[in-house]
Amino acid sequence: MSDRPIRISALAVALSVLAILSGTVHAAPITTPAGISEGDSYRLIFRTSIGRDGTSGDIADYNAFVTSVANSVSELAALGTTWTAVVSTTGIDARDNTGTNPFADGVGEAIYLLDGMTKIADNYADLWDGSIDSFLNIDENGNFNGGGNTWTGSVIDGTKAPYGGLGEAAYGYAGLPNATNSNWMQAAAPILTTELQFFAISGVLPASSSSVPLPGTLAVLALGLAGMPALRRRRTPVVKP
Repeated sequence: MSDRPIRISALAVALSVLAILSGTVHAAPITTPAGISEGDSYRLIFRTSIGRDGTSGDIADYNAFVTSVANSVSELAALGTTWTAVVSTTGIDARDNTGTNPFADGVGEAIYLLDGMTKIADNYADLWDGSIDSFLNIDENGNFNGGGNTWTGSVIDGTKAPYGGLGEAAYGYAGLPNATNSNWMQAAAPILTTELQFFAISGVLPASSSSVPLPGTLAVLALGLAGMPALRRRRTPVVKP
């Protein structure tokens, strides 16, 4: 009797287990991006899943808002980092509020989404050079979040939009999460009483040996399950006539 049906069945089970477990893991944000090595530093960025209005001219209000959103997720709270809103108000530019001004804060670090692989910018100059590397459409839970506008109060270089900063006039600048050109910062000018989401960026995070991802545990599990038929064949005694 052929063992081929058994082998196919075991492989199917392995792939099913991997798919189920992978789906479970993906529900949480990934805070150490792939490719990060011990000794590297980086920053994380996300789009809030909830929103608020843009009527306040006090940047502290928006920083407190995104910090509250971030710290509602245990994986982000455990980082012990600061979170700031990528917005400009009457008193401060977004690039200065977030410490990403290439003229004042140096070259800076690469900036990643919470999906564990997507890079938004190589450094601070890259963040504000007119485009970003990918859509900024992942929220604090690591889930897709790509609809609607996002408050920025800024133009593409991270400075306050003329008469468009938050809390300044009746309207403020907003960007799109599904854009990589200037529209990620300046795509619309909604009335400030509108509740929109925000982009939030972490402080600088160091990669330690304990945080650098190890080879995929789920992949190892799947390979082990797939190899069970071969082990079974080797252990089956040969019955002589």
